[in-house]
Amino acid sequence: MRRKGRRRAVVAVARKLAVIMHRMWADNTEFRHGSTEGNA
Repeated sequence: MRRKGRRRAVVAVARKLAVIMHRMWADNTEFRHGSTEGNA
């Protein structure tokens, strides 16, 4: 069960990153590395 939970977590993180990257590609936004003012 530990192995299955780890795989599920890896898939969840990969999916989250894929969704974010797809939205950035669709909106044509640039990646800004570093901290931004006003974000909590």
